[in-house]
Amino acid sequence: MLVLGLDTSTPAVSVALVDLDGGAVAECVVVDARRHGELLAAGIRTVLLEARIDRRDLGAVVVGLGPGPFTGLRVGIVTAATLADALRIPAYGTCSLDGLGTGERVAMTDARRREVYWARYDAAGARVAGPGVSAPSELVDRLHDVPVLGDGAIVYAAVLAGLDVRTEPRYPSPALLVQVVAPRIGTAAEPLVPLYLRRPDAEQPGPPKRVTA
Repeated sequence: MLVLGLDTSTPAVSVALVDLDGGAVAECVVVDARRHGELLAAGIRTVLLEARIDRRDLGAVVVGLGPGPFTGLRVGIVTAATLADALRIPAYGTCSLDGLGTGERVAMTDARRREVYWARYDAAGARVAGPGVSAPSELVDRLHDVPVLGDGAIVYAAVLAGLDVRTEPRYPSPALLVQVVAPRIGTAAEPLVPLYLRRPDAEQPGPPKRVTA
């Protein structure tokens, strides 16, 4: 089965086409935090053309659910849901950090505001803590026995000095996300619920204040 994997939880706009019987077929990653909508559509076209695959040959869609910024994350999730509906195929989601590295590790992405999104994984690659959002300094005492990787670890490398901070991989891999979800593919489609972890910066204004004479 051919599965399309998407992730827009970080500045990287990532797309992968994966054959469940043979691994990744094609992958496209462009880093640009301001053009998720434009680049994701182009990335999907790129991997399908490279693999000479028609979108109607897809059997499922997998998308990273975050955590990540509201706008970028919404682009990936809405695109996955729309494709699944149009092609009448199931869509599945998982924590985007699940696609950041393999084995025992702490995966971190930059949450801005001097914080990171993070999750911890055991030697088998199973998530055992998180996802969460914290200041990196709050995590240091818990990270001395495990590799730390991802964009968040690189951005805050000075705070994490003395730890096993890896420079690669930097962003979640949509091909790895497909592998994580693979045991569930073939079951009923699931709601794609984003993992925002905190409220967006922009909020609807409240009711006007009453003005009395």
